[in-house]
Parts: sequence; C-alpha cells; structure tokens
Amino acid sequence: MISSELIFGVAFFLQCAIGIVGNSLLLVLYVCIAFIKPQEKKPIDLILAHLTVANMATLFTRGIPEIMFCFGMRNVLNDVGCKVVFYIYRISRGFSVCTTSLLSMFQAIIISPNNSVWARIKVKAHKYILHCFLFFCVTNALIYIRVIELSEAIKNDNISRYKYISHIFRVRPLNENESAAAFLFGMTLHDFIFHLLMALSSTHMVLLLYRHSKQVQHIYSNSHSSRSFPEIKATQTILLLVSCFVLFYWINNCCTLYVAYSVENKVEVETIGAFFGGCYPALSPLLLIGSDSRIGKLHFIPGKEKSLHKDFMNGLVNY
Repeated sequence: MISSELIFGVAFFLQCAIGIVGNSLLLVLYVCIAFIKPQEKKPIDLILAHLTVANMATLFTRGIPEIMFCFGMRNVLNDVGCKVVFYIYRISRGFSVCTTSLLSMFQAIIISPNNSVWARIKVKAHKYILHCFLFFCVTNALIYIRVIELSEAIKNDNISRYKYISHIFRVRPLNENESAAAFLFGMTLHDFIFHLLMALSSTHMVLLLYRHSKQVQHIYSNSHSSRSFPEIKATQTILLLVSCFVLFYWINNCCTLYVAYSVENKVEVETIGAFFGGCYPALSPLLLIGSDSRIGKLHFIPGKEKSLHKDFMNGLVNY
C-alpha cells in the first residue's frame, strides 16, 4: 500500500517542478521583453517579475523541505537552518500578499477613465512601484522577525507543546505578553489591510468591466466584443489571479488555525494546508503565460538568431 508520505512527496514535487519552471520561464520572458523588445515593455511587468521571485522563494522554502522529508531525508536542517528557511518563507508569503494587492490596485488605476479621480495618479503610478517594493520588504522583514526566535528544528517525537508544526520545523506557542500581542496584531493588521485593498480594487475593476460591456455591446458585433481589448483581457486575468490567491490563501490559513487550536497535533492537516499554500505560486505563472500575447512573439526561429542577438545587444545599450 502506498504511504501518505510518498503521496505528499510526489504532490509537492510536481507542484514545485511546475511552479519553479513556470516562474523561471516567466521571469526570463520579462527580461527578454525588457531588453529585446523594450517597445512592448509595460510598467506592470515589473510587478509581475517581483511576484515570480516571491513565488519561487515560497516554493523553495516550503515545498522543497517537505519533499526532502517525504523521500526519507530527515533532520537535514539544524535550528539555524530552520530559522532561516521559515523566516524567508514568511517574508516571501507576506511579500506575495503585498504584491498581489499592488497588482490589483495598479490595474484598477490603469483601466480607470481619464476623466476619473484616478487620472492624475495613473500618469505617475509606475514611478512609485520600486518604492512600494522597498516598503513591502522592510515591513515584512520587521513583522516576521519574531519567527526567528520561535522556530526550531524537529529532533524527536516529543512535540506535544508545539501547535504550529510541519515535518521539518516547529514553532513554539506564543506567550501572553506585550511582544506576542504586538506580533499577532502586526500580522493580522498586515493581512487585513492588503486584503481590504485587494477587495476594493477588484470590486472597482469588476464595476468598470460591467460598465464597459454595457457601453460597447450596442456598438460592436459578437466578433469584436469587449474581450478583444488587451486591457480587458489583462484585467480579467488579474481578477482570476486575485481570486485564486484568496481561495488558496484562506484554505491554507484554515488548516493552520485548525492545527493550532486542535487538542491533538495533526501534521497531515498542516501538510495539506502547505500544499494549498503552494498552489498559487505554482499556478499563477501558467495563467500569466497563457494570457500574455507578447510571449508568442519571442520564439527563436532558425535563421533569425543573429538578428535576435543583435536586437538583444542593442537593447542592452539602449536600456
């Protein structure tokens, strides 16, 4: 009979393989667009490129350790290694929340009418993307610094006093003091703010799409529907991304909360939650690759390598 560990191992392996290859390919494609065809570069590409980096960091720090355990590699990481891995995982997960929220807000501003209150922000929005990323990095690094103290490697089977656990590392319960309350408050406030911004911007985009479809349905025939507009297609893709993110994020959170407040330690439930937590980083590049029409124009055709190499070098000079 096939063990549950082997099933989990194969599932995590496929998830990480698809996610890491997909995110790596997407990152390379954005770099190629920036240097080979800079005229097709969009400001939102910078946000998506950072999202791919956060996705890969999440998969490496959560999926790879689970694969190692399921295939018999036990006690690979010591306490310091577990602290570093878990800290990077929490930062990359928080950064993914922030980046997805920024992606939703940025697209909502871009598709807003020129006569709206967002017209002035639309012109300058791309200039503040890097500032936002710096703010996200610093904020998440400060909020989750407490996990360095709380996390440690699993050395034996005596884990009765540990509630949030995985196959590789465990986290001690928080004490009832001011620092623990500040840590919980910071995490809760962080997630609440960015999920609220995500919800507001997504609602704004849905309303704009609905209004746009009403305006054009009596102008365009079925063969020239609103789906043919690149902005509309991009907005629909981002709405799908946000929906997938919220779905998998809360499945992961529900599993974690169940483990944290259950009487018995249930590592399998936390493992299932970790798998759903990795679904968004694994699936999001597939959605983005399938919806970006520029990607099909970047294939290498025999006989055009020299031309493409020349375009790439010119892009490096002019970038």
